[in-house]
Amino acid sequence: MSLHLTRLTVKDQFRLHQTIGATLIGGKTPLAAWSFPAHYIWKDLFSYHLTELDGWICLFAAYSDGIYMPLPPLGPRSGIGSSAASPLQQVLRQVMEWMNEQNKGSQVTRIENIPWDLKEKIRAWGYRLIPKDSDYLYCTADLVALKGNPYKSQRAAYNRFVKSHRLRLRPYQMLDRDNCLALFQRWIYQKEEIPLSRQGPNGEIARLMLRDSAKAHRIVLNEYRELGLTGRVLWVDGSIRGYTFGFPRSREVFCVLLEVADRSVYGLSHYLFREFCREFHQYPFINTMDDSGLPGLARAKRAYHPCQMVESYIAQLT
Repeated sequence: MSLHLTRLTVKDQFRLHQTIGATLIGGKTPLAAWSFPAHYIWKDLFSYHLTELDGWICLFAAYSDGIYMPLPPLGPRSGIGSSAASPLQQVLRQVMEWMNEQNKGSQVTRIENIPWDLKEKIRAWGYRLIPKDSDYLYCTADLVALKGNPYKSQRAAYNRFVKSHRLRLRPYQMLDRDNCLALFQRWIYQKEEIPLSRQGPNGEIARLMLRDSAKAHRIVLNEYRELGLTGRVLWVDGSIRGYTFGFPRSREVFCVLLEVADRSVYGLSHYLFREFCREFHQYPFINTMDDSGLPGLARAKRAYHPCQMVESYIAQLT
């Protein structure tokens, strides 16, 4: 089987967004990966291509090890089906066989970000399902209020920061780009200054991932308008010391795509996160994406007490 692939561009955003919204699973899953920006910002590290197969939109990502699907095939509400002969099953078989051929039988062949709702159905079709890092989902009201003992430390850091600095939180503009990029490099340096012994077993992996993320941050800072992202920069005592970007995942969920906060300023990250969430209080839930398997990031995200860990799975050939 051969597939006609076209390179993913920002012009595909509306089409992909509409298709996700029309898909029974995609329309209700809060997973951040079921969105265009979550993948497009990594286009300098992965080569993304689209194809349409029997009415299903299929997104592929290629890198040095091979090709995989960062999302399952996207189709109409009626396409999921409940029978073993549903169109989705047929399309899954075709794309898995095609990827396996391209990858010469390697373990790279896979489909990522399978929602919990599809897990048992796809397993019943004969695929191996393994857990992927879960997304952290929070009740927005909790992140804004920071009430009670569970948020005592965050509340204290926020209050101390507000009392100690001159602050101005405003929308990101292109004229902020160079200052934000400089801040990003300083943020990376600050993180690399932390001894590996304090970073846990995946410390070196975390450093490599941070360096790779520089390209994604640059795309966000350059193409935020085209991607429909909302950005905020935080001025502290006359200079930019933090920035953050996000987007609506659905009518109920707002996703925080990235955040950079100068680690040398105590309470800055607490203030930036809380105020960004406050601005989007009309969304009942905030998704801060997964922790990439990094213990330090997991601890920081768990400290804000997620109301749900949104499960996600990877489908592989057996």
